[in-house]
Amino acid sequence: MEKIDFSASDFGGFSDGEDILVDTCILLAYLNSYDSWCEVVTELFDKHILSEDLDKTLFLYINPCVLNEIMYLTGENRTIQHYMRKHRSETVTDEEIEEVERKTVHALRILIENDILIPLVANKETYLRQMNTYKELGSADSFNASLANDYGISFLTVDNRLVENIEKNISNFPDLGKVYYAPPEKQSY
Repeated sequence: MEKIDFSASDFGGFSDGEDILVDTCILLAYLNSYDSWCEVVTELFDKHILSEDLDKTLFLYINPCVLNEIMYLTGENRTIQHYMRKHRSETVTDEEIEEVERKTVHALRILIENDILIPLVANKETYLRQMNTYKELGSADSFNASLANDYGISFLTVDNRLVENIEKNISNFPDLGKVYYAPPEKQSY
């Protein structure tokens, strides 16, 4: 596993033809301006993923676990709740909360319909690997790391605890590609 800070000033982008499993936190940050990772993730997408000047082909993957997490977290509006706790002087109306949910789900639908996010399915080995590592990584994170490992693809996240836990348990993920992350100090709040 090679760990790469995608927010570093010398980050040159992804490899041509690279396959990347996109973690829930990346999509929530990209689709939600209230997310503390929104700025750094939006910059990544603008420069290295969706740029019209990009001369590379990338394959971004999603799976049912990621989709379920997004639907749950968006429906619960946890990002907005976290934002409001950090910015106590600001209020968010119920209409704004509903609008964030609607826009997030709509944008995600467009990304999937237009094959920007490609569904990836698990196999028996993925489930067995997940069961071996769920205590150390957590159920959803273990599934995602296992899936990326079993396809031998890269993984994109801003969950630094997950990156640390993968490193500690790397023997369970011998075929995991690059792990792209950004350090906590890159959060906007």
